[in-house]
Amino acid sequence: MQKTRVIAGENFIMRSNSNIGLRDSSSSLVIYPSTKIPWYVWLLLVTKLFRCIGVFVAFDAVRSIHVVYFLLLVTFICSLVYGFVQRPLSSHKKLQQVVWINIARHAFVQTCLNLLWLYGLSQVGPLRAVVLSEHADIVVLAVWGAVLKGIGGPGKLRGSFWFVLGVLSLVLFDNDAGHTTEHPEGQQHHGIKHLLYYLLAWTGLSDHEGGIVVLLLTLCLQAYVNNGGRRLAVDVVGSRRLQALTAIASTLFLIPLALVVWLTQETPGPGILQFLPQAFVVALFVFVLHSYVDAACNQRLDVVRTARVGTLAMFCSALLVSAVWRPSAMHVQEDTEDGTKKQLEHAFSGGVVFSIIMLAAATLQLTSSKTSSGANMLPLHTLPAGALQRSQSLFTLFTSNLKLILANRNSRTIFYFLCVNLCFTFVEFAYGMWTNSLGLISDGFHMLFDCSALVMGLVASVMATWKPTKTFPFGYGRIEVLSGFVNGLFLTVIGLMVLYEAVGRLYEPPEVHTERLLAVAVCGLIINVFGMASFSHTHSFSHSHEGSHSHCRTGSQHSHHSNSHGHSHAVNANMQGVFLHIMADTLGSVAVIVSSLLIDWYGWLVADPICSLVLASLILASVLPLLKESASILILRIPVGSEETTKKCIDKILEIEHVESCKDPRFWHHAGDSLVATVTVQCRSEATEQRIIHSVTGILQEAGFSQVSVEVEMMAGGAVATASPPSQWGLGTLVNTRRNPFPNSIRAV
Repeated sequence: MQKTRVIAGENFIMRSNSNIGLRDSSSSLVIYPSTKIPWYVWLLLVTKLFRCIGVFVAFDAVRSIHVVYFLLLVTFICSLVYGFVQRPLSSHKKLQQVVWINIARHAFVQTCLNLLWLYGLSQVGPLRAVVLSEHADIVVLAVWGAVLKGIGGPGKLRGSFWFVLGVLSLVLFDNDAGHTTEHPEGQQHHGIKHLLYYLLAWTGLSDHEGGIVVLLLTLCLQAYVNNGGRRLAVDVVGSRRLQALTAIASTLFLIPLALVVWLTQETPGPGILQFLPQAFVVALFVFVLHSYVDAACNQRLDVVRTARVGTLAMFCSALLVSAVWRPSAMHVQEDTEDGTKKQLEHAFSGGVVFSIIMLAAATLQLTSSKTSSGANMLPLHTLPAGALQRSQSLFTLFTSNLKLILANRNSRTIFYFLCVNLCFTFVEFAYGMWTNSLGLISDGFHMLFDCSALVMGLVASVMATWKPTKTFPFGYGRIEVLSGFVNGLFLTVIGLMVLYEAVGRLYEPPEVHTERLLAVAVCGLIINVFGMASFSHTHSFSHSHEGSHSHCRTGSQHSHHSNSHGHSHAVNANMQGVFLHIMADTLGSVAVIVSSLLIDWYGWLVADPICSLVLASLILASVLPLLKESASILILRIPVGSEETTKKCIDKILEIEHVESCKDPRFWHHAGDSLVATVTVQCRSEATEQRIIHSVTGILQEAGFSQVSVEVEMMAGGAVATASPPSQWGLGTLVNTRRNPFPNSIRAV
């Protein structure tokens, strides 16, 4: 027997099966989730497609008719539909005067937002308007809370970052951004567009960028207005009634505004009634049908899943409709020498694709169900340790990291030089574009590449101060070593490229134009000399000296060690990598100055490749020690120069009373001044574990190892330790006696 039911808004198949193979007639009821998509989800997808079509129709209309006229037609049709269906003035209880004032205020704000949305739509096109404005209120409020207040945890902050990145891609990487601000003419010659035109002209934004700003402002304000409308709907007794009353009030607000526009209009426009079909489509698809279906899906599904499915459906529908939509208003004519060329305005671009990907990822992240329903009903004591902690906002995160940067000498030095380098880079870019100098612009990009190396070093310097976590129990000190290694690889690639190019130019030296080259090289030399002076403290050295004497008395096994001293100044691979990068730039500036002077004075074109050869050789010679040292740390080599020290440590450990062997000793350089040692000591049964651990720890700490891990194995009975050769797992077992192999041990830490 099979039954189908709907449980909690989802389709489930309930099957009652008799137990096969059992003699009793008992049966079990199993609930299987249905794999079919519910009908209301299909209805939501179709409604989003119709809403997208309505947006394209609205864009085609507002290019030919005044936005106030068109919005008046749309709101009038909406008020007729809502009034016929809802009957807001007769079928509900009488409202108080305060509620009517709130409704009028709500309708006025909604009318202003609709006008702004139509203006932004006319500036950026329907596809970009859908990508920017079709986001649910919970997504907008989540971005707002994560960015400014730090609400929602790292997941919400990550989704907010993707959202901001998607919006910035439309501003920076969209080919529609190159259109300049044009004075509104014809039907667009009205007060609203005049005001926005002068604002954009004052800020220097193009039509495209201004439309993006207007749509973002409309999106944020719309989420705030909708949030206030939910509270107002309680006083009005129903959100449907509030929508009907808002549409009626908006129509009343737009009628006098339309009269003012008609009286002040200089040129007569097309008849308003001829746009009635477009207004009917927009009113039905964009407002009425969408509001009813969206409310029904919020009840059937939930707000989060409706927001996720609806937003993704709008993005897909916008891509589909934009591929087939070709209204005449979207084409502009450009006169060329060969004739007239037809160009598509608000065309598809890579920036739109990247923006859609980022905004879709942000929607999925911000509407993630990991922390929904079931998890929220668990007791507080079952939540993970950091579940109730509040993440930082972007502003708080920036200020806290800035304080962290300024508190550390290394990161503070990198930050100051990065600021100076960026200022000089922007000056080069600005002056190069002003004078149309390709050399200055090229050197600006070179300086920008240097800034990327400084940013990497700065991030590594900050991350190295982070505390250890459960995931990274050794901390983040190795980030600095990795940064130094990567900087060394960059410098090696640069040195090899310069060497290859210089060898090729030795046989046929090209002509070099030195007009502005000398001035740029001198300025770069001044900046780099300042950087080398700032990083002069990164020069490091290491030295150690030890002396020891011991005297042993047979029987008592007493040993005494003294006069041991050692200290080292560990090399910071990150700072050394940054220093070598700056030194390479300094040498490059010197090489450019020398070659320019030789070419100007003597005409020696071969001076350029010769100086480049010297520069490449110096870069490679200086970077190889950094690569060798950082690589040895990354592969856990024994600390450089500590081979004899570790051997003496093992000898001292084997001389401790009751110690039989030292198994698999490991010594490595973790990062900075941190040296790590782990050792397993096998002792006779009469030994005291704490005494052995204290003695071994003291020996290793005296040798300079800051992190020591000692493990003691107590040998039972007459068991003895035996030496074993090194293997892939360690150095084997080092003993001070010769006895039977394979001891039976009792392990204790």
